[in-house]
Amino acid sequence: MKHVKRLLAVIMTVILLGSLAACGGGSSSSDSSKDEKEKLTVAFQYGMAYAPLQVMQEQKLIEKHYENVEVEWSTLNSGSAINEGFASGSIDVGAMGLGPAITGVTSGVPYKIFANMSAQPHRIMTNKANIKSLKDIKKEKIALVNIGSFQHILLAMAAKDQLGDAHALDNNIVAMAHPDGMAALIAGSVECQLTTSPYVFKEEKEDGISEVEALQSVWPSGNSFIVGVASTELKEKNPGLYDAVVAAMEDAIKYLNENKEEAAEMLCENEDVDAATMLQWLNDESCVYTTEAKGIMDFANFMAENGFLENDGPKALSDLAFDNVKGN
Repeated sequence: MKHVKRLLAVIMTVILLGSLAACGGGSSSSDSSKDEKEKLTVAFQYGMAYAPLQVMQEQKLIEKHYENVEVEWSTLNSGSAINEGFASGSIDVGAMGLGPAITGVTSGVPYKIFANMSAQPHRIMTNKANIKSLKDIKKEKIALVNIGSFQHILLAMAAKDQLGDAHALDNNIVAMAHPDGMAALIAGSVECQLTTSPYVFKEEKEDGISEVEALQSVWPSGNSFIVGVASTELKEKNPGLYDAVVAAMEDAIKYLNENKEEAAEMLCENEDVDAATMLQWLNDESCVYTTEAKGIMDFANFMAENGFLENDGPKALSDLAFDNVKGN
């Protein structure tokens, strides 16, 4: 019995010392954590439409509004890859086309829109002189980035308007990244491409390439294209850092609109053009940078009504976006 009592005493002493050490270690760890910067992972894609995020990165605008943060920038090749990152918890802030963003929110991916980012020109380009409208497209192939992409929804909107069936041209689609689609169009291995800037600007200068008039009537210039999304966890658990991201986006867009010549110098290398060409593209009336949403609910309603969403469509902008987002 004495041995048992001694053993219990030893065990209790060890537990007590361990508890004290843990308390002391916790205090030390807490002090240490104050010196560690918070991590924020931002993911986006290439192209002019994502210019605000490039400005944010270059000018360290998030850090300007929130000193205790270390921002990791990640460039991914699709909205679906960014959705996967949010679902796994490895991405905090991202940017993608409106279609994938709506699909993500309504499918339960844990994010919402925190700001509109840009509108960009979208056109259907063709290497066939006889293709003037969607009615002229029979078996010809149409290159666009992906099924369910923003460009696919635009094509469906135009098909519904002009052919009476949103899915009339689905079988014509060939999924290709924008630069691959441009190369295929110029080479003649596809007859059409639905693409955006800067590819539409490059293609219109090519001999034998012309525009198919189809999209302006269903998606006017200035309507939302790329939106910024942030995890609900960031918004709820670290509202100060969330507000810093929102403020940084506002600063970046203000810079792009007020300093286009400087912005052209910053952006031209990524697109492999000179600054003068980039400035010309930035001055195109369809190239719009603003945090205000435009047409998001129209886009979402079309997706819901035409089988692009597995779940019910949103009833209001607040179902898709955080309360700081202005627009429709």
